[in-house]
Amino acid sequence: MRKILLMLTLLPAVALANPFGHGESPCGDFPHPRHHGFGGGQEQLPEFLNELNLSDTQQAEVKTLLKSLHSELEAKHQEAQKINLEIKNLSFSDDYTDDKAGAINEKANAFHKEADLKKARLDNAIYKLLTTEQKQKLKARLTQSEGGLF
Repeated sequence: MRKILLMLTLLPAVALANPFGHGESPCGDFPHPRHHGFGGGQEQLPEFLNELNLSDTQQAEVKTLLKSLHSELEAKHQEAQKINLEIKNLSFSDDYTDDKAGAINEKANAFHKEADLKKARLDNAIYKLLTTEQKQKLKARLTQSEGGLF
């Protein structure tokens, strides 16, 4: 019993003994999973293109489209952070009202709506780059996964 308690108390210390340093990835040398940010960077193609055998030209065009969207969203990132800070500050203030929180929430919803629309435009632009055969493959994959491909 004492050994188990000792191990349980030392386990967090061992885990923290070698934390990742500044600028170092918490994933080490492994590629970032999708949830670590915007699609794994501009060099990685979206997952729905994986088995479509894109030509080098198509890949270059897709990467160009991804870079342009990334730069647009990067510019809006500051705005999103300000909205989040605004709602947080309001939540922990004496001035809180549902009307004020609702107004901030409307700004956040508008921001997300705009970002979703840009993403849909990007997906459509990528779709238009595909050949007829690639489009058919993509549609088949979409129906197999019941729309859960993305």
